[in-house]
Amino acid sequence: MTRPAAMTIRELRGLSELQLTPPLARAIWGDDDHPEDPALLQVVQRIGGLVAGAVDDAGQLWAYLVALPTREGSVQHSHRLGVHPTCRGAHLGERLKRFQRDWALQRGIQQVRWTFDPLLLINAHLNIHRLGAVVRTFLPDYYGQMSGINAGAPSDRFEAEWALRSARAEARLAGHAQEPWPEQALHPLDGDLPGALPDRLAVCVPADFSRMLREDRDGALAWRRATGPLFTRLFAGGHTLTDVHLARAQYLFTRTGSAC
Repeated sequence: MTRPAAMTIRELRGLSELQLTPPLARAIWGDDDHPEDPALLQVVQRIGGLVAGAVDDAGQLWAYLVALPTREGSVQHSHRLGVHPTCRGAHLGERLKRFQRDWALQRGIQQVRWTFDPLLLINAHLNIHRLGAVVRTFLPDYYGQMSGINAGAPSDRFEAEWALRSARAEARLAGHAQEPWPEQALHPLDGDLPGALPDRLAVCVPADFSRMLREDRDGALAWRRATGPLFTRLFAGGHTLTDVHLARAQYLFTRTGSAC
């Protein structure tokens, strides 16, 4: 498939457009993926959720987002965000999240939360560095055994918290990032953790965990085993994931009164 020159980010309209989501989901996450039934997505929209997509002039869907209402009226849970492999690097994920932010604020929603793989550097960079979300929660093997591109390793997840009107989110969305980074970084595979952890800690992560999972399963599992206890300890000790350095393949954890 050839990437179109222009796409519109908007809510999907009616069952005919919602029916475009299952084939797109399988193109993104693999043939074993179990996408939501389009009729269920129609219900999600009706009860106050969001189903949005990137649609070209011919009506083809290239990316989509599904977000659900929660028991807290001011909080939305973002369930799915996927971009067709042909369109990677076109910033459709960020455009969808910006659309989601505007949509949510218009309806009185102040925070959006979602889960993502702790070792997917590209996703973390979007979520933390570009959007201004933070992470304080680690969820070990959250989805149990998974299939498709996620198969082969425990389904550990971070929970992102995106305070939509926070000064942090406003600054990151405007392209301003001023986090000071430590000169040295901790590598999770280089032995035991130190007894005391500093208030600002840079942690190395794989540059391409998805590729490692495909080509070096033992290496991917070693990263999972090493990082789970580290993330658990950091969050239990009051650290927050506040920044991501794409070129260095590092996360920045800070321990302060408030990261938002």
